[in-house]
Order: sequence, then C-alpha cells, then structure tokens
Amino acid sequence: MDNPEPSPTRRRASASPEGIIGIGITLAAVGILFLLLGWAQWMRVEHQVAIVFLPLGGLLVAVGGLIATLGHSRKRRWE
Repeated sequence: MDNPEPSPTRRRASASPEGIIGIGITLAAVGILFLLLGWAQWMRVEHQVAIVFLPLGGLLVAVGGLIATLGHSRKRRWE
C-alpha cells in the first residue's frame, strides 16, 4: 500500500487582524454607551452613579480605539 503524501500543515494565527479590529470597535461602542448612560444619570442628578459610568466609558473608548488602531499594524502570517 502506498502512503499518501502528507498534506502541508497550516497553522492558523491565534487572532486575525480583522478580529482584533472588531474587538476594539466593540469595546469603543460599549464605552460610548457607558458615556451616554453616565451623562443621562448626571442629568437626572444621580451623580454617584454617573461618576462610575463616565470614567469607565471614557476608558473603554480609549482602550477600544487603541486596540482597533493597533489591529491594523498586525501582519498576517498566512494568506
């Protein structure tokens, strides 16, 4: 019996650049929602709740934007 030729093994990248960009955009969108929720709570004079949501939303927008921009710089290993 002939042994079949082994097929070349392709390793997949752990995270594609598109996936990283998508995660960044999702985090930024959740951050925008938190900012809007914090602003709405501030307008309702619920300042203690707004003080939690506003910085958390700003942080998520900044981190999400950073992740989305860094996703472009990641090179694909396998085409």
